[in-house]
Amino acid sequence: MSQSTEDRQDIIIPIHPKPVANIVSRIKNHEFRNYLLPLSTQRLWIYETSPLSLIRYIATISYGKRPGEICNPHGLSNDEFDRGDLEGRVKYAYEILKLEKLQIPYSLADLKRNGWLNGAPQKYCFLKPSMRETINTLALELVFTSETLASSDKEPAKVTTPTAIIPKPQSQMKTQQTDRISKQKGKRVSLKRQNEKQASLQNWVKRQASTGLDTK
Repeated sequence: MSQSTEDRQDIIIPIHPKPVANIVSRIKNHEFRNYLLPLSTQRLWIYETSPLSLIRYIATISYGKRPGEICNPHGLSNDEFDRGDLEGRVKYAYEILKLEKLQIPYSLADLKRNGWLNGAPQKYCFLKPSMRETINTLALELVFTSETLASSDKEPAKVTTPTAIIPKPQSQMKTQQTDRISKQKGKRVSLKRQNEKQASLQNWVKRQASTGLDTK
């Protein structure tokens, strides 16, 4: 009995724990293979090999890229693959577009007990419908998506910190207040002197006028 297209969208694939850790930390953003996965494949159920021997991560992937198609130096072995330096070892690169995590991993013993695997996968195998139905009822933790990573790579917006208004010391305030009072007093004294000079001048003019009248 052949599997439906939906049944062929998910495969279980073995990956060593160290490369898995590199995927989780985004040191590695492509999974490299020497063979082409079925074109219907959309998700990799990552079986971490010994000593862990469990499934806890599900990766949504791109199509199989050929050398020269990654065009992204930010990723382990990306440049080497694009240049063709890995020819003979790997032929295809699958970008990790999204990574999700099971809250409770499934050990190899669990997988065998549920009839989902007969043993550790050697190349890859399709996910059984019963396993998908069970997993679909579980909550998955989103580790990252390519969209969130692209946003985080942008330069963060600059945050303008408001300038704190620091109160002046009391002594400085008193000094400034004294200076203002002194200036005001100085202005009043200067104005008083101007008024006195003007009054003195007016008196002198009057006296001169009186003297002139007396001599006629």
